[in-house]
Amino acid sequence: MKKIAALLCGAVMAFSSVCSATVSADKIAIDQVEPGMKISKVVSIYGEPTRKKGDEWTFRHFKIELDDENSKIIEEVKTRSSAFATPEGVRVGQKAAVLNRAYGVADRRDIEDDEEQYEYYSHDYSRKIEFKVVNGVIVEISCEYQIEKKAH
Repeated sequence: MKKIAALLCGAVMAFSSVCSATVSADKIAIDQVEPGMKISKVVSIYGEPTRKKGDEWTFRHFKIELDDENSKIIEEVKTRSSAFATPEGVRVGQKAAVLNRAYGVADRRDIEDDEEQYEYYSHDYSRKIEFKVVNGVIVEISCEYQIEKKAH
């Protein structure tokens, strides 16, 4: 009976680890830009943006959106350029198959028409990294700082 209970417990633990990728928060970034960091740090690294439109700032290879309540904090960073990679080495232009090797099974996956979205959350759900995929190829990467933590 103890062997069955141990096997059942092990199976439940293995299944639960497959269901949630639980990405480390420091793995949710594009190049040196992390959601939740101060805009002044981004400007010190990359220089002034090429365009500012309200809370949306455009730099050469990426765009950021500032937090509505605290305009000094980056809420979201996204890129459609292959010039920058995530800390796990994932870039725009790569096949979607790299996502499972780099991040594991997605916490959430949506398919709409020809576009797929793979979402991975940090351990505490304060950050999210999302990959948009078209025809099996990554076309956009975005990272978001979630001010209100989601309960999952």
